[in-house]
Amino acid sequence: MNEQTQTPGHVFQIRWIPKYTFVERLLHWVHTVSFVPLVATGLVLYLDFLKPLAQGEAGEWMRFVHRLTAILFIGEPVIYGILQPRRLWMHIKEFGFERDDIGWMKNAFGYYVLGRHTDMPPQGRFNTGEKMNGMVMILTWALFVGTGLIMWFGKGLVPADIFRLMVMLHDLTMIAAVCMFIVHLYLALAHPLMWAALVSMRFGYTSASYAAEHHAKWYYGPKRAKELYEAKKKAASSSKH
Repeated sequence: MNEQTQTPGHVFQIRWIPKYTFVERLLHWVHTVSFVPLVATGLVLYLDFLKPLAQGEAGEWMRFVHRLTAILFIGEPVIYGILQPRRLWMHIKEFGFERDDIGWMKNAFGYYVLGRHTDMPPQGRFNTGEKMNGMVMILTWALFVGTGLIMWFGKGLVPADIFRLMVMLHDLTMIAAVCMFIVHLYLALAHPLMWAALVSMRFGYTSASYAAEHHAKWYYGPKRAKELYEAKKKAASSSKH
């Protein structure tokens, strides 16, 4: 898909390429829509100064909303796995770490804070930061589901010590998930290098130029991306001397 943008005396052509399927984008937004009210109602039950909202009829309403959205939160990846099991497995495999991910982490500060994207090793459809976010999402989902179901249905059925442990793990999982969500939200909405990620998650497409620069292994293929990266490093090293 090509698009032309005109300015006085110039015509720019942008080539858009598909990055996410409709189902992948739907899964992302359903996860977000269910996660936000889960956190909001969970904080009411967790923070002492909000405890008055957890009492009486208001408390019953909070618990109802929490459990209703929990069903959506639990169900969306399960339904995805039933409808598109191969796609889900491919998605999970893309979160696997490689040698280039170590180089990415070494240069992450310069990339995110100083804008030095030329130092970053070539990345696949997901960069290392997105892989880390994805793995945290999978892990926290499993912990939320496991501990939450025991808290929902296990009170009085499991030993009191086990129940208290589940409550503590549920709370710690919430803290970890909220921290990652805040970082993810900042990068998607405010960071100048990440604007295309929000565009692609909304419309399913990213520009070819952005893909070539930030997701070279996905755009060119691993071998060609490595060659271009080594050539770029060599040119940068030569320019310093």
